[in-house]
Amino acid sequence: MAATCPSCGSERVRRGGKTIWLVYLVLLLLGIPSVLIFHLHAGLVAAIMLTAIVLAHLLLGERVCLDCGTEWKGDGA
Repeated sequence: MAATCPSCGSERVRRGGKTIWLVYLVLLLLGIPSVLIFHLHAGLVAAIMLTAIVLAHLLLGERVCLDCGTEWKGDGA
């Protein structure tokens, strides 16, 4: 069953939204200094960042319509 936009009824929806982008930015702001300043292993930091991104997408469940730009909390699937 495909998700549809509650505003315009379009089936062109993707996972995402402003909260997901905020998660990306916070991870970058934490990840870059942890590698460059604190000399943590870059592969380990990248794996933690990817895990956090996947969890954010699964737990937040935000969707965005590609036609009208409406954002809403989806069903999480």
